[in-house]
Amino acid sequence: MIWIYICYSLAALCAAFYAVNSYRKKNLLAVFTGNMFLSAAAVNIAYMVRIRVDSYIAASVCTSIYFICLIVMLLAVFLYTFEFTESKVVVFKRKRYLYPVFGLLALADCVLLIVNIFTEILMRYQYNMYSIYAIKYMYVAKPLFYLHLGLSYLFAGITACALLVKTLNVPKIYCARYRNSLIGLVGLMILSYAYMSGAVKLPVDISVPIYGFICPFVYWNTFDYASRGMLNSTRKMILEYMGMPMVLFDYEGYVADTNQDMRNLFPMLNSQERISMVDFMQLAAFKELQDTVTDQVFEWNNPSDVGEKVYQCNFNCLRDGKNRIIGHLLIMKSTVIERDSLTRLYSKQSFYANMENYVGQKLYPVTVVVCNTNGIGFINDVYGWAKGNEMLKSAADLLRNNLPKSAVLARLDGGDMAAGLIEAEQEYADRLFKNIKEQYCAGSDVGIAADLEYGIAVIRDGSKSVDDAVREAVNSMRTKKLMSETSQKSSLLDSLTQTLTESDYETEEHVERTKEMAVKLGKALKLSDAELGKLELLAVLHDIGKIAIPHSILLKPGKLTDEEWEIMKTHTEKGYRIASASKELQSIAEYILHHHERWDGNGYPGGLKGEEIPLLSRIITVVDSHDVMVHDRPYHKAMSREDAVQELLRCSGTQFDPHLVEVFLQVIDREPHDAP
Repeated sequence: MIWIYICYSLAALCAAFYAVNSYRKKNLLAVFTGNMFLSAAAVNIAYMVRIRVDSYIAASVCTSIYFICLIVMLLAVFLYTFEFTESKVVVFKRKRYLYPVFGLLALADCVLLIVNIFTEILMRYQYNMYSIYAIKYMYVAKPLFYLHLGLSYLFAGITACALLVKTLNVPKIYCARYRNSLIGLVGLMILSYAYMSGAVKLPVDISVPIYGFICPFVYWNTFDYASRGMLNSTRKMILEYMGMPMVLFDYEGYVADTNQDMRNLFPMLNSQERISMVDFMQLAAFKELQDTVTDQVFEWNNPSDVGEKVYQCNFNCLRDGKNRIIGHLLIMKSTVIERDSLTRLYSKQSFYANMENYVGQKLYPVTVVVCNTNGIGFINDVYGWAKGNEMLKSAADLLRNNLPKSAVLARLDGGDMAAGLIEAEQEYADRLFKNIKEQYCAGSDVGIAADLEYGIAVIRDGSKSVDDAVREAVNSMRTKKLMSETSQKSSLLDSLTQTLTESDYETEEHVERTKEMAVKLGKALKLSDAELGKLELLAVLHDIGKIAIPHSILLKPGKLTDEEWEIMKTHTEKGYRIASASKELQSIAEYILHHHERWDGNGYPGGLKGEEIPLLSRIITVVDSHDVMVHDRPYHKAMSREDAVQELLRCSGTQFDPHLVEVFLQVIDREPHDAP
């Protein structure tokens, strides 16, 4: 008898294990599947206990519990099947009524089975020690028992019908998983009936452990099923319906598969003969394809009247885990979809795809430039949208005509245009776009100040993504727009600078000189374009906090008292708050706060020391101080050029960053000597 208990115990453990795995998936189908497996485990345990009983009352209790577990399992199978077969496209709206009804029927049956322990209204028991069955206290059914039996077969029958309907109504490639479930259910029903009717003489009901042992197969059929035929068919359908010509070459370099779009474009592929990749590339005349061992993106002009005229071709080398080429894939995209309709530049999605491909090939440095036309909104208002669109197309044409053929050009959101330059440094991109900017301004014929502004970002390694570079370039461009007279964004800056010059000794000439020298020093330090844009803005607004200082202190000709000096020192914090309150100026708020810190830590407001002070703040400290030294102010006379240099050297390492002083002296040494 020990083998019986081992068998049923293993079946119960198997069902419980897969019940836990099902619950972990945390969705409705998984819950119903887990309930079904858990009830199968309970049936096996109840059956084992029923075999062991040796008294009449124990037989009555254990038999009722066993049948309760069976009806609960059938209800769980019923609920699982309806969830398993339900279409995820068309939802069965009446299940919220169906589930409670069958739940109540199962509950009523359970109540009758419990009552039977005391009244024997469903079945009674008789002992037969010579029975071939492992169970000695066999039940004798009464008429009311057939209600329980009928309900059990009702559950099983409806479940089988649901599976049959699903099997008959889904496409052939999908029906196997439902057919498998149907065959298994019907087989178990027949086996159970054969045992209960006595048609099969066995010492135990072998259908019970099968409930547990089939759990792995049900689990796989529910969650991990993937028919090979289904996958092959769907893959083929995907190729045919993808809407883009596609050809796959195998390891030996021959055409392995293609779709109808590609065959329409190249009728040669309809031939039954094997076509090599080399022959295909020559016949198709892909002139821009450089080789067949690297991933590439190029354009192809269709010489025939079949299909679209221009295609973007993505040629990819398929590699295994050891980076060995095992095939090639060519996908062609019509540029009607991939290009902006107004400028004929690439779309945003296409730009990102191309640039990520270049970054993936590590063709560093990869430089991203984002530009935008200033004054287009005003031109639209005055001359109409047609003129504004003409200006945008003119800017796009300048990009095409002045940038290398390898450049990836695109129209981004909000009128921004982008250029991706491969193996190009920031200085090279800056020269190109300065030239484009000059041509755009010279070509304007609208009588309204029109300009083009740009921002640059460089990708030097994998730590910066294409998206990061685009955002950096956009932010740099927007910062520069604040400085542009033709930009609508410059009105805020104009207002602040005018207020500042009216409030302090600052003059427009001082601001312009400081800005110019700060940018020269920044370039000598090889700052990024984004940092140069911030530095230019900082040069104009670093003292903006002075507009909140009383005029009696700002314009006092003599020495300030200690109390007045403490008030004056607050202009850095006031400037920080003013900049932080504006979205356009937030990027320089911290630099404004710390532009009066000293290298030796004796500055204000934070007492920062050395490289704790932000670099841009240190740059402004040097440049602004030098300009104040060499120009007259109401409170002091200008120093000579030589004296100013000596003063910078004297304060190097105390007030100023010594490295910045060294570089700055090299910069001003290159300036004309007749300058102050």
